[in-house]
Amino acid sequence: MKLLPLAALVAAAMLSALIALDIVWNAFNPDQTGPWLDAETYPYLAQIVGIVHIALYSLLAAALIQSGRAIDGGRPLVRVLRWILISCFATFAVLFSVVIVNPAFNTNGVYETVANVAFAVSLLLPIVLGFALLRRREFRVPAILLIAPLLLLPLIFVLDAFTEIAHPGYLEIAVNFGLALLCVAASAFPAETMPRSRQTPSRARAAQAIASSTK
Repeated sequence: MKLLPLAALVAAAMLSALIALDIVWNAFNPDQTGPWLDAETYPYLAQIVGIVHIALYSLLAAALIQSGRAIDGGRPLVRVLRWILISCFATFAVLFSVVIVNPAFNTNGVYETVANVAFAVSLLLPIVLGFALLRRREFRVPAILLIAPLLLLPLIFVLDAFTEIAHPGYLEIAVNFGLALLCVAASAFPAETMPRSRQTPSRARAAQAIASSTK
């Protein structure tokens, strides 16, 4: 098992802890922003949060690249989804880098639009990826986590109507852990890079070519 997916899993746990802290804070202080989000008063806290985000997104992008062949399994749809997600995480890493350099940076305008689009894509595409991988036994648990937002989103609306603990971070936690565990599982099965049905014809043609060249 490779270290990169494990590092991504640890980073996902760290960001999940921050999200849980934000959920608890909002429950007891619904009208007050958490200090880690107040870049003007506590810029160093905003920078720490930014560093955690950059670490997670960079590690997820790198792990998805490293384990790409095992995850794709020779399926073009999975490959396209994986690379779109890699692009989203790379975009997030760049956006949070700006916040680290200047915590009081104005995130309105183009910055906000790009962030919102990337955020929506990074939450929706994993659902499709989860369904695409659900039949592969070694990826069953991560796939279920990737599909989980379908159930979590209605739950968030219910929590928002009756409690103070509604938070979009529930979706992030499921997706981040799902992708990190997907990479962990892929690193444990390095031999399963392509289905046998897609390997056999090319191998047969290669064998025939070698045989004909030796005659």
